[in-house]
Amino acid sequence: SVGYRVAVAFDAAQGLLLAQEMRPDLIILDFYMPGVDGGAVYERLRSSPLTSDVPVIFSTGLTLEELKGRIKPGTKTFFLRKPVGFTGILSVVNQVLGEDRRAITSVTLPNTTGTPAPEAEKATDAARPRASARKPKFHEFQVRVTYADTDKAGIIYYANYLKYLEQGRTELMRSLGVRYRDLEVKRKLFLPAVSAHCEYLAPSRYDDLLTIRTWISHLGRASISFSCEVHDGELAGKVVARVHSRHAIVTDLWRPARVPSDLKVLLAPFVQS
Repeated sequence: SVGYRVAVAFDAAQGLLLAQEMRPDLIILDFYMPGVDGGAVYERLRSSPLTSDVPVIFSTGLTLEELKGRIKPGTKTFFLRKPVGFTGILSVVNQVLGEDRRAITSVTLPNTTGTPAPEAEKATDAARPRASARKPKFHEFQVRVTYADTDKAGIIYYANYLKYLEQGRTELMRSLGVRYRDLEVKRKLFLPAVSAHCEYLAPSRYDDLLTIRTWISHLGRASISFSCEVHDGELAGKVVARVHSRHAIVTDLWRPARVPSDLKVLLAPFVQS
């Protein structure tokens, strides 16, 4: 963990609802998020008294001038040009929240032309030695057990734990700005499962609140292994299952491929045995 609590929205409607309920210190907004374009979401955030003063960082592949032509930036509007890695995002977040003032003007939308991305990368380089000393990270999300998740005995059907790992690895990647859909469509890379297994330690039941904690157990040249622990809130956070899966990297022609170097950089902080 890097000290921030993060909530993830999967579309515009959920993002607006979370923003109203949680009153976050900062919002990172993808301009092309599902459901509606980011400009419309931005206008709704700024029109609400609950979120009008919350800093917004636009994550987008648009140029600065293109973005400025589609929104009305304010003093608390910032710009982050894709592609950018996790440490680059973290650097900008620290700057906006006042944790690191060295390059705050480099991410503010200026009146002149240009893009702040190179300056953000410089701040990233300065932060790397400090980041390397941190403990390995993991991704967490919560899920409520539904009736559909249980079997005749009233406990979670065993195969659903593999589904939780699939959700966990997907959301871990998404939290880094990497969507499986983009890997498949844009890069023609796929991650078929080679093996999977689960250790069942205690039963969970209908309406239990589970926390799925996911990390990378091995990052190879042409494969990635994911692991997760399932914690049950009704059992005082006890670990009720451990799930593991190994995935090969292949092309759309089903030929082995190496893990892209930029993806390795993003995933490396989440590797732990």
